[in-house]
Amino acid sequence: MSYTIDEANLERQVLLGKVMNPLTRPILERVPLRRGARILDLGCGQGNATRLLADVYSPAECLGIEYDQKLVDFARAHPDNPPCVRFEQGDATKLPFANGSFDLVFARYLLVHLPDPIAVIREMLRIAGPAGYVVSYEPDCASNFTWPPSWAYDKIATVWGGLFADPTIGRKLVHYFRAAGAALLDCGAVQGMDTGQDFKRTYRLSIEATGPAMVAQGLLTPDEHGALLAEMIRVEQDPEIVCFKMPDMWVIARAATP
Repeated sequence: MSYTIDEANLERQVLLGKVMNPLTRPILERVPLRRGARILDLGCGQGNATRLLADVYSPAECLGIEYDQKLVDFARAHPDNPPCVRFEQGDATKLPFANGSFDLVFARYLLVHLPDPIAVIREMLRIAGPAGYVVSYEPDCASNFTWPPSWAYDKIATVWGGLFADPTIGRKLVHYFRAAGAALLDCGAVQGMDTGQDFKRTYRLSIEATGPAMVAQGLLTPDEHGALLAEMIRVEQDPEIVCFKMPDMWVIARAATP
């Protein structure tokens, strides 16, 4: 597997954790895990969601799996890691765990990068087993906007639509889980709104991080990317502009019993 976004600037993931964790926590709190549960966080990045899982379900054993070794090293070195959290390098498409190894398998903003998300969902269901839970939280990149409006946020949907493996996976998530043989327990959508700078800065850093891929794939010329980035910076620096994050969709599921 591979990621579309270059994470050389680690500030982006720090900000993602800051803006995403408050949106994710209420969903995790819907899952009734037993005390001392074993939890797997797939595509854990810097470990922001892994630490959130440890906090929500404390005490619990939390393992974060990340493909990028640099992010694994960063996650391991984080000063806020509790003793119950550990991190390993691994591939979400090739999981070395036995059936029913975990009480909860979680993934946030992972399936959007994958060419065969249903295959990974099947793996998540397998290692959770009939008694475990699977929670998936994914974006729908087609809707990004501000008020007052900025042309850049309309453009983001176009370029990300040609960049990510499955940019509108959020709206498909329920159907993907059904196709993978899951028993759906709960599902919903989240829309974030920010009157400050965090959402706007996260978007700007994401445009920077995806810039080389946009140009390499012919989605933008270097000049067009420069103009897009300049507009994102303008928006970020304007305190009057309110930013609405792309919607996120989530599913809580279990492996269907025969």
